[in-house]
Amino acid sequence: MREAAALPLAAVTSWEALVGGATLDASFAAVRTYHGHVVSALGWGSHSLAPLSFRGATYSGVVTLLPMLTGRGREHHGDILREIATLADAGALRPRLDGRWITLDTVMDAYRLVADGMAEGKVVVDVAG
Repeated sequence: MREAAALPLAAVTSWEALVGGATLDASFAAVRTYHGHVVSALGWGSHSLAPLSFRGATYSGVVTLLPMLTGRGREHHGDILREIATLADAGALRPRLDGRWITLDTVMDAYRLVADGMAEGKVVVDVAG
């Protein structure tokens, strides 16, 4: 189970800017003030941390590609993935999801939930309807 389906809104607590580049810069400007946290696996390049700092938010860069590209530490990453798979198979990984049903027709409700701090976990939007 992953939380990748979480709605990335201006008031989100954690924003997974996995594509880097301009999206990472936009994430710094959009993350929730004081309690926001941006996580990126593609944070290289030249990025200004000022918008993030002005919001009192935090940033974590996760460098996962280097072991895959160089071979150094690849076995350790394999160990980590095997442990994660074991936890997932045991049902020990549970995403914190808000229980309300949100569709594209009610997406503004999702925005209000997150913006007002009323979401009880990640807000998921059912795009299939």
